Amino acid sequence: MTLRLSLSASVVLCFLSLAPAQTPATFPDAKFGRGEMTHVQGVPVLTLRGKPAEIGEQYGVLAVKNAPDLDRLQRNFFKDAKIENRAGFVKLLALRLKPGIPADHMAEIEAIVKASKRDLDLALFANAVYDLSSGMGCSTVIVEKGRSKTGGPLFGRNFDWLPSDGMREHTFLAVFHPEGKRSFAIVTVSPIIGCISGMNDAGLSCTLNEIHLDQSKDKPAFNWDGTPTMLAFRRVLEECGSVEEAATLLRGMKRTTTACLSICDKTGGAVFEITPKTVEIRKAVNDVCCCTNHFRADSLSVTTKCWRYKALEPLQKETSQFGVTDVFGQLHEVNQGKFTIQSMVFEPVARKLHLKYGGEPATAQVAKTFDLGVLFDKK
Repeated sequence: MTLRLSLSASVVLCFLSLAPAQTPATFPDAKFGRGEMTHVQGVPVLTLRGKPAEIGEQYGVLAVKNAPDLDRLQRNFFKDAKIENRAGFVKLLALRLKPGIPADHMAEIEAIVKASKRDLDLALFANAVYDLSSGMGCSTVIVEKGRSKTGGPLFGRNFDWLPSDGMREHTFLAVFHPEGKRSFAIVTVSPIIGCISGMNDAGLSCTLNEIHLDQSKDKPAFNWDGTPTMLAFRRVLEECGSVEEAATLLRGMKRTTTACLSICDKTGGAVFEITPKTVEIRKAVNDVCCCTNHFRADSLSVTTKCWRYKALEPLQKETSQFGVTDVFGQLHEVNQGKFTIQSMVFEPVARKLHLKYGGEPATAQVAKTFDLGVLFDKK
C-alpha cells in the first residue's frame, strides 16, 4: 500500500464495528457517567466531560457500543472500496504511529476500547486514518468580516468522503469538556475522536483538507514519529484561542504528512499548508480565502488544477457581501454529488454551527443550526 493513496479513509473506521443486539435507527438517547447522548433537531449530540479515561469510557459506551449498526456500515464500506483482506497490515501501520499519539488522547482511545470491547490496534488506526489512507476531498471558503453580512467572519466547508450506506446514521456532533483544556465540538463519525471539522469555546474553527504526500514541492518523507493529523488538529481546538496560537502549536510539533488546515477565529482566517518539513500560511485575498485539495503557496505547489478551486477563486475578485445562505450557495456550486456527505458554515463570533448532512449531495439539504456557545457553557 502506498501511503494515503490506496486505502479509502472511510473503510478503516469499519474495522472497529460491533453489531448491537438491537438495531436502532440512530444512536439511542442515553447517559453514562457524566456523558450524555441526546438529539437536537434530529441530530445526535454527544456531550462528554471529565478526565481522558472518563471521556473515553463515555464515548465508548454512548457512541461506539450503542452505535446503530456498525457491522452494516463495515460491510458497505468493504464492498464500496474493494478492500477485504488487509486487517493485519492495518494493525502494523497503526502500531507504528502509536508513540506519536498524545498521552491524553491515548488514554481516551484505551478507555473506548475497554468500554466497547474493541481491538486497540484497529482503534488506533481509526484515529490515524487520514495519515494512512486516502479518500477525503473537501472545499472550504473563509469570508472575512469586511465581506460578511453578519459583521463577523464566516467559514464554510464541504466534507467529501466515501458515501457508503450507513454513514448518515453514524454521523453526530460531539461536544467535549476535557478537564484542564478548552471545550470544543467536532462533527464526526463513530469512532473518530480527532478533528475533521470543529470549533472551540473561543470560536476558533478548523477543518481538514487532504493533500497527497507526493503533491508537495518540498518533497517530504512521511514522519512516523509525528502526531496523527486529526489528533494534531484536535490539539489546536483543545489548546488554542487564535489563528496565531494554532500556527505556533503546529510548527512546534512533529507532523506526519501533508494536509491543509483551513482555520478561522473571531477576527479572520487563513489556510495552513502543512508538510512534515514546512507550515506555510496563506491569507485571504480581497477578504476571501479558499482551499480544496492542492497546495497553492509558491514554495509548495506543484499543480493548480482543480475545478472546485477554479469555481471558488472568482470570489476573491468580487466585492459582494455574504451571509450564511450565500456561503452555502457557493458550497453547493462545488459539491461532488453523493460524495459530499457534510456541508457546514461556522460563525466564530456567534459561536454557531450551521450543519447539513445526508442526501446526495449534503449541500441540497436543510441546515440545522446549533448554538455551540450554549453547549460549551454547559460544563
